[in-house]
Amino acid sequence: MEKSVFKYRIEPSHVDFTSRASVSSMCDLILHAAGRDAHNRGFGIDYLAGKNYGWVLSRLCVELDYIPKEYSEFTLHTWIGGYNRLASTRNFTLTDEQGVEFGRAVSQWCMLDFDTRRPVDMTTLAKVHDGTIVDCPSPCEAPRRLGAVGGESLIEHRVSYSDIDFNRHMNTMRYIDIIFDSMPIEVPEKLEGVRMDINFVKESLYGDQISLYGEQGNESVRLFEFKNEAGEALCRFSLELK
Repeated sequence: MEKSVFKYRIEPSHVDFTSRASVSSMCDLILHAAGRDAHNRGFGIDYLAGKNYGWVLSRLCVELDYIPKEYSEFTLHTWIGGYNRLASTRNFTLTDEQGVEFGRAVSQWCMLDFDTRRPVDMTTLAKVHDGTIVDCPSPCEAPRRLGAVGGESLIEHRVSYSDIDFNRHMNTMRYIDIIFDSMPIEVPEKLEGVRMDINFVKESLYGDQISLYGEQGNESVRLFEFKNEAGEALCRFSLELK
């Protein structure tokens, strides 16, 4: 089985005030490729909807050596590296117009039963992965397991219409944008590259009141955690700024 290949261009809607793509936009394009490939191979959200199932992102890491500029083009390769009872691993590499790799990502997905809001044992749907596994290692270290984050509350947020996606929970990119909203404007302005790890713990649904907590990990790493009103972890982020 071969890797799937998609072409993208950084459009004006993808960039921030630096005329470069925002980190959330880059993640959006990466996840968009995952959805396109799943659809093309016959196990996209349209197929799973017939069973009232859906793909849900469990963990993700993204490495960008630099942030691409507006109107630049890149090629994205994606492939499934394997799966087990609880998760499927999908990999990505990004190369520029000269064919030089500047980004890579590893994602882990589970299937969610929308009736129970519980994960589905993927071995019961093993046929969706038949012939899709590519014998190629992940392009970078897998998403790191992140521990609880302390510190003070940085932002309070009520989950609203513009936050939720077709799974009816808060969209990954909204979490990322809220994190960048919590930091000084000089952070995205001076950002050259990034390694971001995300661990999703619990869904955040429409109407939930959530809080963002943050603390400094080391000189270049910032740690974040979203919590609900009960103090339960929703998702955790590690952001290594370069």
